Parts: sequence; structure tokens; C-alpha cells
Amino acid sequence: MSPEAKRDLEYRCRRAISAPVPKSICEGSPRRAADYKQCAAVVGAYLRSGAQAEKARLHVLRLEAMQGLLP
Repeated sequence: MSPEAKRDLEYRCRRAISAPVPKSICEGSPRRAADYKQCAAVVGAYLRSGAQAEKARLHVLRLEAMQGLLP
């Protein structure tokens, strides 16, 4: 992974983690809340360790989709 791609992924991870949890997740089904928490845990683990970038990329995309941050 290039340094630029790594910086971009770290930025997107931080932005997704710091964004508020959407109401649809809070008021939705327990399964959706569990999926959201799992994605946040994987992204947080990537930010702490820097390992498993591809797994983090997948989960940050899921978080961004749940938060409505994707274009």
C-alpha cells in the first residue's frame, strides 16, 4: 500500500469513527447495531495497530454507507 493510500485510509477511518451514530442504527434492529459495532471495532483496531488494511478498508466502506457518507 502506498503512503498516500495509507493516509487516505487512516483519514477515512478516523472520520467514520468520529461521526455520530445514525438514528437508523440506534432505533433499528439489534442486528444492525451489532454490525455497526463490529465495523467500528475493526476500524478502531486498524487505527491502533496498522494491521489488516484490506479488512479495515472493507469495514470503513460499510461504516460510511451506514452513515450516509458515500457519494
